[in-house]
This record gives sequence, C-alpha cells and structure tokens, in this order.
Amino acid sequence: MKQFISILLICLPVVAFAQVGREMPQWVSQLPSSNPQKHFYYRVTVGEGATYDKAYANAFAKAIMEAKWKLGVKVKVSDDMAALEDQVTNAVNVQEQYMEIPINKVCDYWEEYRPVASAKQIRLYVLWQIADDGRYEPRFEDFTNCQ
Repeated sequence: MKQFISILLICLPVVAFAQVGREMPQWVSQLPSSNPQKHFYYRVTVGEGATYDKAYANAFAKAIMEAKWKLGVKVKVSDDMAALEDQVTNAVNVQEQYMEIPINKVCDYWEEYRPVASAKQIRLYVLWQIADDGRYEPRFEDFTNCQ
C-alpha cells in the first residue's frame, strides 16, 4: 500500500487550487471571435510566479514578445523573457490597460498551485486584444464576459 501511495504522489507533481468558488472562464480555452475590421485579435498568455505581480509581469512580457514577433519588429537576442519581465516590472505601469504598444488587457483569471516540495505559486491567465498590424489604429471593443 505504501508503494501505491508513493507512486500516486510521484504521478501528481502539481496540485492546483483555483480561486475559491470561481470556475475557469470560457475565454481561457476558447478565444472570443475577432472582428478583422477593428484591426485586432484576441490572445491569452499564461504567466507564473510567486506573487500575482510576478505572474502578471511574466504574462505581459509574453504578450509583448508575441506582439513584437507578429508585427515584424526586430527582436534583439538579448530580449529574452527575463529582460522583458524586468522591463515590464520596472519601466512600465502594469496597471494600465491600454499602452502605446497596440495591446489591451481585457480579463484575467488566476489560480494557486503548489509544485511538489515547493512554495505556493500563482498561475495567471490574461486575455488581451492585440493589434493585427502596426499600420492601423486598432479599435478595441468592450468585453464584458470575463466570467
């Protein structure tokens, strides 16, 4: 019996605790439909960290990196995730929803999880509206279905 329990513990490396009483929103797994005439698309990035702010910086850096790649902006070799996370944390007001880079934070959902033999971590899902093309001003629309 002890061997069975040991095997079970090895096979379950992460225990997740969602926000109490809140189900994972539909937009996490199924993106809302985009309107090409408004010049933006929806994207979800997932950030992880010891705190909400660290997870947010990680998710935001991923959104910026993906937007840079999609828009064809040159990316320096030194622009790795750690450098972008530091830049987001230190130089960008992460409370703003609209920034000069054509990206709009729409919704977020977080859950706590505990990797085996580690401290609690936050996994944050963020829904963004990101401009299709740098030549057109995106017309971000209100999104009220965050739940």
